[in-house]
Amino acid sequence: MRIMIGNLPADATEEGVAESLGLVAPVGRVTMVREPDPANPLAIVQIALSREDADALARRIEGRIYKGKPLTAWVPLHG
Repeated sequence: MRIMIGNLPADATEEGVAESLGLVAPVGRVTMVREPDPANPLAIVQIALSREDADALARRIEGRIYKGKPLTAWVPLHG
């Protein structure tokens, strides 16, 4: 399952996101997407959860502060 995380700071890294999220759930691979706007990267987090559990985790991540910015999080329709 994938969880998308947005509103990250420009200096966010895969390692930093994985470490931060590792405090709330076991995280698989994290991929940063910096296009089309490198100043507003998006993280794609692979996580071994059911759709229901991934949705619950996205709700827990939503609004958490990461490097001074409130995160947005969602599970894509075709996770």
